Amino acid sequence: MSILRDFEKRLEGAVEGFFARAFRSGLQPVELAKAVQRYEGNYQQVGVDAVFVPNVYRFTLSPTDLERFSGFTRSLQRELADVARRTADEKGWRTHGPIRIEFERSEEIRVGTFELRGKTETPGQAAAAGVPSPSQPAPAPLPAEPVFQPAPATPAAPATPTAPAPAVPTGPEPAATAAGTAPVLRAVQGSDTGKVFTLDRPQLVIGRLPDCDITLTGAAVSRRHARVQQEGSRWTITDLGSTNGVRVNAQPIQVSEIKPGDRVEVGDITFTFLLTG
Repeated sequence: MSILRDFEKRLEGAVEGFFARAFRSGLQPVELAKAVQRYEGNYQQVGVDAVFVPNVYRFTLSPTDLERFSGFTRSLQRELADVARRTADEKGWRTHGPIRIEFERSEEIRVGTFELRGKTETPGQAAAAGVPSPSQPAPAPLPAEPVFQPAPATPAAPATPTAPAPAVPTGPEPAATAAGTAPVLRAVQGSDTGKVFTLDRPQLVIGRLPDCDITLTGAAVSRRHARVQQEGSRWTITDLGSTNGVRVNAQPIQVSEIKPGDRVEVGDITFTFLLTG
């Protein structure tokens, strides 16, 4: 059973009939689970001996949606943390401390949408800050990470959770390379320096839109800037008509093969294409 399917089953079991009545339409818990998985994949940090992902995730919700979740907030936070933990274990990622999910309310967030920000927090930092009850929002502001905000959810049938606009890499198996490992794009220059994006699908879109597979923050990055895709045993990158172009090893390209060690420029962000393992 997939992590997301297991999440829905466990959550439905925790709140029984209330779940079916409350979530026939509107923001679905599975949207939050997919967002956590996506955030983990997009905001990795490479350490000396491991790849680390954030361990604290804060969702900012509209008052209406937060009220809809109020009957089982603790259960939802616990299950979302389990999704993050299992996803990290499955990918071989590590965290610097226990995984925690926080909710906060904002009048500026529209019903059916949310913002997600994450950070890394060690147990010592949490104790010093005085971590609040899981059902209460943390007072300390999170770093200004890019925001994940899907389009408002549309009504769905009682037994089928609404699918959010952003696509989360949960379908195809990780793309294989000659070494049997998924390659990565590691940002070495620009606003996202230090972040590592795993190419775990045969095709991924890079851009500033939240529903891109790889979401970047650079001002020179177009909304849908480029596409990387696997073609047999090789990988290519295609410029999707961006304003500031794509370069491979300093050469402007429209479509180009990329090889391990190549420097790939997307707007004002430079990546190194690497094989892992």
